[in-house]
Amino acid sequence: METREVIRRTHRIAALVGFSVLGAMALYLVLVELIRTRMAPFNGLYPVSDPQTVRNLRYLFYGLSAASLILARVLQSVLMKKKPGDSPEDLLNKIHRTSLIMVIMSELPALFGLILFLIRGLNRDFYILLGISVVVLFIFFPRRRAWEEWLVSQT
Repeated sequence: METREVIRRTHRIAALVGFSVLGAMALYLVLVELIRTRMAPFNGLYPVSDPQTVRNLRYLFYGLSAASLILARVLQSVLMKKKPGDSPEDLLNKIHRTSLIMVIMSELPALFGLILFLIRGLNRDFYILLGISVVVLFIFFPRRRAWEEWLVSQT
């Protein structure tokens, strides 16, 4: 099979995973809106009245989101390093695996926002973390031209 065709098929799988993650984030948004409208006023499944506890929860989830994005960036640089004996097929597998990990990790802030919403009913924080996830997904979304350029530069 031709190399470009293999790249195209492999990229298509990674792109489908990326669109699936975007769909999952849209599902989170629909879920939050349904809960907000059906259970209004929604104060969370574990209502906390102490403002310091709420602030600490927010810090925790925003910190987890930031840490997951930093970890994703570090993992990307580690996983994309070329080893001396890597064949073109190994390099394609490496960029495919790394793309999948990056796309999946871009969903984490939205997931943390959903958890924060379910715990305390903080929908604004959910929207902020969802927005961060969408932007990060856009940044990490697999682009075939970038794949081809990287593969050419590595061989």
